Formats: sequence, C-alpha cells, structure tokens
Amino acid sequence: MSGQGNDWSEWGELWRDQPAVDVSQLARAASRKRWRMRVIVALELLMSAVACAQCLRFMSITTGRWQVWSIATLVFMLVLQWLYLHVRRGTWQASGDDVRSLLQLSLQRAVAGVRLARINLWSTAVWVVLTVLVSVPELEPSRWQADPKLKWTLVLQCAVNGPLILAIIVFCLWYIRRQRARIARIGELLRPDPT
Repeated sequence: MSGQGNDWSEWGELWRDQPAVDVSQLARAASRKRWRMRVIVALELLMSAVACAQCLRFMSITTGRWQVWSIATLVFMLVLQWLYLHVRRGTWQASGDDVRSLLQLSLQRAVAGVRLARINLWSTAVWVVLTVLVSVPELEPSRWQADPKLKWTLVLQCAVNGPLILAIIVFCLWYIRRQRARIARIGELLRPDPT
C-alpha cells in the first residue's frame, strides 16, 4: 500500500512539474509545423533541382571563368541542400505526446530555424562575393559602356538580384530575432519551478 502511495505522489510531482501549456493546442501546432516543414523541404528540393539544371545549362554554354563559376555554384547548391536537411534532423517529430516532449520539439525547431537563417545569410554573402569576383572584368566601365547588351544584362541583374538579396538579409535577421524570442519563451516553460 505504501509503495502504491509513493507511485501516486511521484506521479503527482511529475504532473505538477509539467509546464502550464494546453497540450492539445501544442500537439496541433507541432503537427501543422511538420506539414509546413514538408512543404518547405519539397519547395527547397524543387528550387535546388531547378538551380542545378540552370548551372548545368550555363556550364554547357560558357567557357573559362564562367564555366568554373557554374561548377562552383552547382557544388555550392548541393552542399547547401545537404546542410538544410542536416540541420532539420531530429525536428520532425516529438519523442512523446507529453508537454515536455512537445516543448522540447518546439525548442529544437526554433534552434534549427536560427541555424537555417544563418546558413542563408552566409551562403548569400559567399555567393555574391564569388559572383562579383568572377564578373570583375565585365564590371569595368570601359567594357560595359561599349557593349549595350552587357550593360542591359548588368542593369537587369542589379535590378532583380539587389532587392532580392536585400529582402533575404532582412527576412533572415527578422526570423533569427523571432526564433530567439521563441527560444526564450520555451526555455521559461521548460525551466523547473524552484518551489
């Protein structure tokens, strides 16, 4: 009888130690996030496949340093996709259905989100630097001022890629800030009550 009483008191302590969170809402949010992750990964894989196809096409129609740039970009895209999948490891499903497991999953997803945003920031910077270094000869004013087609290509690239790169940077910084706030909130919920 006393052994049974101890079990009940241990269960009571475990129940009181669980964070005050709506379990069903947390489970629904985790499930929705898993579906969103699947869609995002599918889109990433599709965009990576398109980018790799573009690199292969560009590799076949160029020579010299632009061909090297195509090969480097292709390898870069494959490594980047591997990193995206690697960072998401362990973030697909909770280890259990209890509050602590679901909160731990949310925490792992937020940490992975910060890592993915940092990877995007660094990869964008590396790709821009690589592209600018390869295109230095075309960027000389004497070269593009004499060639209207090259001038139009440079203007188009700056007009399209400039705002896109800026948007990526702003979004990643905002997302990191948002995920850090989420990490702090979840950390508070997971912290054991000192009483």
